Amino acid sequence: MKGWLVSGLMLLSVTSFAQSKLKKAGIKPDTAVYTSVDMVPEFPGGLERFGAYLAKTKIPALDTTERLPGRMHIQVIVEKDGSLTHFKIVRSSGSKIMDRAYLDRIRQSPKWKPGLLHGRPVRVTYSIPIIVCFTGDE
Repeated sequence: MKGWLVSGLMLLSVTSFAQSKLKKAGIKPDTAVYTSVDMVPEFPGGLERFGAYLAKTKIPALDTTERLPGRMHIQVIVEKDGSLTHFKIVRSSGSKIMDRAYLDRIRQSPKWKPGLLHGRPVRVTYSIPIIVCFTGDE
């Protein structure tokens, strides 16, 4: 009986710790965030429309050291209602100005089609890769 009591108390403390950690991160403890789902979240109109949406990003003037091609990744959570939250730059382009411009553009994004698991909308972590390149007329 003592073994069960100790195990129960340990389990209770781990659960409480995990819930307090989630509260600090701003995530409700009763809401899971998935990385693998049956249907991934989608920008209205699909990837092609999302590429066109990102291409319209207004980037302030950059000096020549910041005008290097590169890649960046921005991670977001697509909520059950399709809104985007918890924005995080996972890989920087190397230019803080450019990172901020793309992050702001994604924050302004319209609601997405949410990810589905077993036919129900769920919260999904979604990574957005962005390839940055410049043409001669910029």
